Amino acid sequence: MKILIIQLRRIGDVIVTTPVIDVLRRQFPDARIEFLVEPAAAPVLDNYPGLDERLVFEKSKFWFWVRELRRRRYDWVLDFMNNPRTAQLAWASRAPVRAGFVVPFWSVVYTHRVPRPKVDVYAVQNKFSLLRSLGVHAPEGVLPRLSVVNFEFEALHAWWSEAGLDKAVERVAVMPKHRHEIRQWPASKFKETLRRLLVKPGRQVVLIGGPDEKGYLDDVAKDFPGREWVLPAGSLHRGAAVLSRCHVAVTNDSGLMHLAVAMGTPTVTIYGPTSPGSWNPRQPPHRYIQAEGLACLVCHRDRCPYAP
Repeated sequence: MKILIIQLRRIGDVIVTTPVIDVLRRQFPDARIEFLVEPAAAPVLDNYPGLDERLVFEKSKFWFWVRELRRRRYDWVLDFMNNPRTAQLAWASRAPVRAGFVVPFWSVVYTHRVPRPKVDVYAVQNKFSLLRSLGVHAPEGVLPRLSVVNFEFEALHAWWSEAGLDKAVERVAVMPKHRHEIRQWPASKFKETLRRLLVKPGRQVVLIGGPDEKGYLDDVAKDFPGREWVLPAGSLHRGAAVLSRCHVAVTNDSGLMHLAVAMGTPTVTIYGPTSPGSWNPRQPPHRYIQAEGLACLVCHRDRCPYAP
């Protein structure tokens, strides 16, 4: 049996899809399981146990992938993204089983169309509903789990020791940035939270973000010299290694939040336009915060129509 999983983009979305690999591997130990993903999120799948091959999709090579997926002769193609591009790829594969969620127009290409849950369910369970429609047993209460790549941490040893993080009583990871401003708690709010956190002696903060976010992180950290440290830019696995060594992560709803969950690090996540019902594990040791009384909460927008 040969199975293709499709989830092209966004680090968080790929992370919450990884438990699908585990479930399929348990049910079909002899199957060949492959995963189609774009370059930005591909590192999530580096050496993932149970995955036979990671296929790195590039938009500029669409017709190559149309031919390649057909050539590979899959038995099952599971499209967890369900946009026009992935629907076309699923259809082009000619797999006997092509499963996806019900979406306007494009879901006609699937042999198995699954309605999305009518109530908010955690993203992993949302993915599992597609598996269950195919008769695959998928358990409740599952969280993503990624392995720590320890050699990524070795290059940080000098910085880690110089910052005194190795001796800290508690280490708090903070991820204050989001590529969509609407999903980003204001820097002033993060600073006030950090001011309160750092009242406790022996507690230190590591600010984590992308290479292009350093200026923003430096601004958040500048009020707390010697107590807050910006993680030097590096790979996704470097961030994962540091998160695994922190006692808690305070974060926006972002890909890094899902990375912290996958590292087993407790999280406190601030939500605004996205739904904690869909994106937060909502089980210990993970917690979330969301404002109340705002009619526009959970709008799922990337831009705020009321912003000045």
